[in-house]
Amino acid sequence: MSDNASPSVPSAGLLRLGIVLSALVMLVALGLFYLSLEQPATGEQGTRVTITATGCEPKALSVPAGKQRFVVINQSERAIEWEILDGVMVLEERENIAPQLQQAITATLAPGEYQMTCGLLSNPRGTLTVTPVQGADVAPAVSAKAFIGPLAEYRVYLTLQGRQLQAAVDDLQSAIAANDLPAAQESWREARLIDERIALAVGLFSDLDQRLNGRADYFAQREQDPDFAGFHRLAVGLFAQQSTAELLPVAQQLNADVRQLRARLNDDGVPAAQLTRGAARVLQAWHDYQQSQQRVSELELADLRGLQQGADKVVSLLAPLLQNQVQSVGALQQANLALADALQQASPDRAALLQRSQGLAQALAQVNEQLAPGY
Repeated sequence: MSDNASPSVPSAGLLRLGIVLSALVMLVALGLFYLSLEQPATGEQGTRVTITATGCEPKALSVPAGKQRFVVINQSERAIEWEILDGVMVLEERENIAPQLQQAITATLAPGEYQMTCGLLSNPRGTLTVTPVQGADVAPAVSAKAFIGPLAEYRVYLTLQGRQLQAAVDDLQSAIAANDLPAAQESWREARLIDERIALAVGLFSDLDQRLNGRADYFAQREQDPDFAGFHRLAVGLFAQQSTAELLPVAQQLNADVRQLRARLNDDGVPAAQLTRGAARVLQAWHDYQQSQQRVSELELADLRGLQQGADKVVSLLAPLLQNQVQSVGALQQANLALADALQQASPDRAALLQRSQGLAQALAQVNEQLAPGY
């Protein structure tokens, strides 16, 4: 054979075999990638609780007091939320945990008996027992006395916002009763904006928050479920269906729930620990929900504006109090301004909104941890 002869060419059979093997390698790689997304990581540290279609497994948990990490695994076929409740008060939550995925949640808990929501709001609740730990108490970075002024001012803020919310809901009910769709839509937008401004306070009461702000996905029959009510049920009629038909009972229930909310806030107020924790929680919930969506709708964008305005109030109250005690207060103010700037754009960028909403949520959560390890 000549030294200049061309290299041998693989046969057609070998080429086909190579293509098949390459395809198999790619399929295996894709399968491993899919499993890494869908399957809970077995090495994840924390107390594990699995949510099924019918409830929590285990149904009862026990952990020591202090800072605890929970790994919530969703093995149902629906996106779910998980909450730690003290009576009707929400202490910690994570929303929109997708099917077959998991979320880690950190909570600092005092000794006591608590409840856990377990997927669909119709599912039976689980129990969480938090046992005492000797010598676990740590002095807060900011004294309780220092919170008196900010809490009093925030209580006035809630009172004023509550009055505005009641007036907007009254107008909404009247417009629906009169079958005035444009007026009803305008009143809904006004009422919803106020509801989101005080979302951290509304979110403290699980029963009212469920009726006022529960999304259809959290109910067994979704939009057709008889317990699906509140702002999201009204939005389906007013904006998706462009109709006020059959909405008057929903508006009347909303009105009654707002009156009850105002009474509870007047009696109980908001605990100091919940100012930053609650503001962080509702921002994180918005972020988590939007991650599962293709775009940010006009109504969801308005929701974020209300949440940022509510967070801005909290930041303005606590920044002077924290200036000398917490180094991250500057980061908190910067995160708040960054989200406000993103919302002021004529066409806000979805990626920027997701990044900055979570950035502000994380900054608020960090400040909350520094206020007092026991919060």
